[in-house]
Amino acid sequence: MEDTMPTVALKASLSDDGVSFGIEDVAKRFSVTQRTLRFYEQRGLITPDRVGRTRKYNESQIKRLDYVLSQVRLGFTLTEIKERTDQAIGDDTPELTMHEVEEQLTILRRQQAKLSESLDILVRLRQVLSVRLTPAN
Repeated sequence: MEDTMPTVALKASLSDDGVSFGIEDVAKRFSVTQRTLRFYEQRGLITPDRVGRTRKYNESQIKRLDYVLSQVRLGFTLTEIKERTDQAIGDDTPELTMHEVEEQLTILRRQQAKLSESLDILVRLRQVLSVRLTPAN
């Protein structure tokens, strides 16, 4: 999948086990809030290292976050993403199966149809209201 996010240089710091990045830089890089990162951590989707109260993200944790966010963009729930990442071995990010892709397409198409129906209703309602609100000459 092509990365369409603007590239933001991450400010790296050296830790005992290599290079790590702070929560502020990671949040900027992925265009999410720090609160989102803390929520994903609470749900067990990412596990940054802790130095006191400071969160530090290494390369594999950033790769995992990138995977999580790509799955969110595809419309998967956090529970589904968690189940998939829990089954992964080591730092590997699991690939979707054809069945999972087909299932998600079906779900998103259903949502798209419902959204389209809601949009049509609102457009008709707007037309009715604009006629009612237009002063008679």
